[in-house]
Amino acid sequence: MKIALITMHYQSNYGAVLQGFATKKILSQYGEVETINYFNPHLAYKLDLIRFEPSIHGIKIMIHDILRLKDRNKVVKRFKKFIESNMNSSKLVTRHDIQNGAINDFDVYVCGSDQIWNPSAFPSGDGKLDPIYFLSFANKKAKKISYASSTGGYCFRDSEKVKDLLKDFTTISVRESDTQELLSQLLERDVFHVLDPTLLLSKEEWFEALEIDTNYRSQKEDYILVYRVAKDPLLKKVVEFFVKKFGNKVVIIDQAFKPFINADFHIRDAGPIEFIELFANARFVITNSFHGTCFSINFKKPFVPVHSVWGGNRIESLLNLFGLKDRLINDEKNIHQLSVDFNYEFLENKLECERAKSIKVLSSSLVY
Repeated sequence: MKIALITMHYQSNYGAVLQGFATKKILSQYGEVETINYFNPHLAYKLDLIRFEPSIHGIKIMIHDILRLKDRNKVVKRFKKFIESNMNSSKLVTRHDIQNGAINDFDVYVCGSDQIWNPSAFPSGDGKLDPIYFLSFANKKAKKISYASSTGGYCFRDSEKVKDLLKDFTTISVRESDTQELLSQLLERDVFHVLDPTLLLSKEEWFEALEIDTNYRSQKEDYILVYRVAKDPLLKKVVEFFVKKFGNKVVIIDQAFKPFINADFHIRDAGPIEFIELFANARFVITNSFHGTCFSINFKKPFVPVHSVWGGNRIESLLNLFGLKDRLINDEKNIHQLSVDFNYEFLENKLECERAKSIKVLSSSLVY
């Protein structure tokens, strides 16, 4: 079986690249997988050494990359090496190439995961949905499957267009419960709520796949790992509280020129493998990231999830699935009420159950 995967993996974003890797890894159990190297001009610059787009925000990014050029160079090299070594990418194809049959020789087409259906997070340039990420180009005889596709916080404006784009999908599964509810009502068919692909691989499978030494202990052991998607005063207060409470060193992983809080170590040049190692060796994690929450759960790390103004529904949906929604810190007054300890045995059992359900959705789509 020849399987084509289309996602947004070509960028220096840990979650985007690692979910792409996990999806490809799982799909490889069912056939030969090729990741479509789609040249989206509004995303293509994401792995440029110095990024630029014609906007005020784009100018700020360019200046930021220049200021941290040495670290940026390491990051780009590590991400490119990881993608080239692990994703089995096709040749670079444009929208024109795709629409003219450049990738028609597949039995199954899979789109997802990540926010491929959110033009606000990954703009198509005109704020509209990109039909390529809805597999509009797939040949009529092939299966079309969505696995854990996400809209983020985006609300579909053109319901009829969405219905048309999804009308001939074999199976539709999404990453957030609110998107499942919305599409189920809109399409009047089953839409499945499934795990993010990063949760489909167990901790041991991650370590084996990336050849990470499970006996390795960082010289910076016993650290609190802080991983953020946005600078947030609430996140800063949470970190300060737990540092004072436990006295651990703080390791921040991000690609900012300067850390937004005081830290003992600021890791600015981590690639995907270094990212996994930092999570694997952390004492506990503080994060306002969806994928930071995923890896904390998967690696059984004590963690403190902090509400993010960007994509908060994704974290809430995930925590709710595991009965952990009351752990989410939405306000400064909640900080003092939270313990980093909880029932890990229950969490592990729940994860195994949800993993099996999600893999069953995918398996039944591909096999039957």
